[in-house]
Amino acid sequence: MSMPPSNAALPRTVDARKLVQREQRLTGTLPRSALQRLLSAAESVDEDVRAELTFARDLQGHLAVDGVLHCRVQLLCQRCLEPVPEEIEATFRWGVVWSEEQGKALPKDLDPVMQEGDELDLYEVLEEEILLNLPMVAYHRRECVARDRFHYGEDAGEADEQRENPFKVLEQLKGSSRKR
Repeated sequence: MSMPPSNAALPRTVDARKLVQREQRLTGTLPRSALQRLLSAAESVDEDVRAELTFARDLQGHLAVDGVLHCRVQLLCQRCLEPVPEEIEATFRWGVVWSEEQGKALPKDLDPVMQEGDELDLYEVLEEEILLNLPMVAYHRRECVARDRFHYGEDAGEADEQRENPFKVLEQLKGSSRKR
């Protein structure tokens, strides 16, 4: 899903109740400098995060936010330890709640987002969404390290020379007990 470009910054905090009442749509960017946890998790964040959020009630009357976000980051390749570019495109459905009990009562298609008091910190919850959508392991799609550099255990010859059978002592004890 592609997002229309928008250079307007999203507000840091919003009152989700009011936005739901108005069925408001917010489109804009989150400055990358405001996303400290993302900056520490990635090698770099290449651009500001673009996001589009639609506030409305779902069919059961829950305060819901449908959204999509997009950003480009550089992560550390776990094979060659060089930066690897990743496009993060996430779609989400939040249910805005004020307590854990309300969050547990939400339908499975809504992820609970806790609004503390009258304000919802958009930057924090959007940053959390990005972090949840980062790949568990980053690596280049192309072969960045030659396959012969990967080793699975020790060489068979070295392993036999270095490693003794740990049950050899038991075998000797068992053998000595039979001789009696």
